[in-house]
Amino acid sequence: MALYSNTLSVIRRYLSSAVGDLLYGQCGTTGATTTKINAPFLYQANDYYNNLLYNVYVYAGTNIGVEKRVTDWDLSTYLLTVHSAYAAACDATSYIELHHIFTTDEYLKAINLAIESLARKYFVDIKDETIVLVASTYEYTLPTNMLGIIRIITEKTADGGVFDASGEIDPRNWDIIRSYPPKLKLHEGYYSVSAGKDLRIEGYGSQPIVDDDTDTIYLPPDWLIQKAITMLPQNKIQSGKLDEVYRRALLVSAREPRSQIDPRVRWVTE
Repeated sequence: MALYSNTLSVIRRYLSSAVGDLLYGQCGTTGATTTKINAPFLYQANDYYNNLLYNVYVYAGTNIGVEKRVTDWDLSTYLLTVHSAYAAACDATSYIELHHIFTTDEYLKAINLAIESLARKYFVDIKDETIVLVASTYEYTLPTNMLGIIRIITEKTADGGVFDASGEIDPRNWDIIRSYPPKLKLHEGYYSVSAGKDLRIEGYGSQPIVDDDTDTIYLPPDWLIQKAITMLPQNKIQSGKLDEVYRRALLVSAREPRSQIDPRVRWVTE
């Protein structure tokens, strides 16, 4: 089981909050149109959000994933006007974020750069069941995201979806061929292939980059947020008066996290 598990949406809100660039809440419906959002959780005076060049991003519900620029704000009606029309009006299922220092895309790029900086340094648990045994075949291409293998289990019955300890392949009966792409080698003299059964391979991989709000990130969030701060655009760090936040993030993120490794692991690559 993963020690850490957060969606991209959650990490982005943590990150934007850490740099003082987050307002968020649930939309209402009164007066809402394809160009006007009812935002009853906002409270500043008229034109505050458009004067400060806020963007609004829908992170859940109707219009999820769409970011637009705020062009008007009316406190008396709680209506935000955006620069272009949505496909449908935001409603009570819609949850929005507002940012005025960085864009959602800039947060995404910073998060992914932070993720990539830990590649092959911090490993996440992976379970793969894509290999299907074929009669008289003893070599199988391994998934490209599999960096280390702890154990391999043969499915109890074909298409049954059950993998238990009795089906674990003796570690002496398989090897890794370090080619490109790397392959799993089953020992012909000791392992009997049951055609149609799946193999479950349990091991380690690196956290993949993310692009969808529901994508899961398995890295320590405290470190990830501080590292992502150091990846945000420098010109906006300076214009947003975030130099001290940036310096502190550099210090905190310099100590990279490390994952505990199962001693049984066999690495796919050296």
